[in-house]
Amino acid sequence: MNRHLSSGRARAAWPCRGFSLLSLTIALYALLLSATLHAEPVADILSRMDRAAQQFKSLSASLNRMEYTAVLDESSEMSGTMRLKHGKGGTVGMVDFEKPDPETVFFNGREVQVFYPKANTVQIYDAGKYTDMVDEVLLIGFGTPASDLRKVYDISGGSTEKVGSVTTTMLTLIPKSGELKKLITRIDLWIPEGESSPIREKVTQPSRNYSLIRYSDIKVNPPLPDSAFELKLPAGVKKIRPQK
Repeated sequence: MNRHLSSGRARAAWPCRGFSLLSLTIALYALLLSATLHAEPVADILSRMDRAAQQFKSLSASLNRMEYTAVLDESSEMSGTMRLKHGKGGTVGMVDFEKPDPETVFFNGREVQVFYPKANTVQIYDAGKYTDMVDEVLLIGFGTPASDLRKVYDISGGSTEKVGSVTTTMLTLIPKSGELKKLITRIDLWIPEGESSPIREKVTQPSRNYSLIRYSDIKVNPPLPDSAFELKLPAGVKKIRPQK
């Protein structure tokens, strides 16, 4: 009986040994794979951004935005499309959110308008002294020269990360000015290898709230007509100017 028990125990132990060997093999493979993935130098990425900024005129993209509220430990998601262009008075842009509810955000120079079709209401904000900051955040990876970024942010490079199937290098930007720090504590950008535009961006606020934006179908300098940057409001729309 003892011999049978010993034999049975030996046979039962083999699967565990096999599993351990498999686990070890996978771990070693992952280690070797990670060793071959090196983050790109920050200087190389910023150099590409410089070249792209010289040619930047406009941009279109699809986006998914997740908003996290720290005090409630809750998050919500919105998805839609975005269009940006350089205008004489600053950045001109339109973000059309389609899900879960339709909402359009339009910004042109010093003014931001948010239109809610279901309520037939538009909220109008005066960006005022924050116009430049809005430009810096909106165009942070789309048309901003590296020299401008260095003036406003301390920039450091992170590790290589996979965003879906795309290999990226994460850049972290920390604001230098006290005014900007009141709005943003850090911005993280995930830049694909050999590219200059982010496919993911995280903007963190002092409250620990943050926005996580994923970009796809990015088109730089597409042939967009002027009508693509017009907010067409219906008759009878209610206009609200919230207090600062």
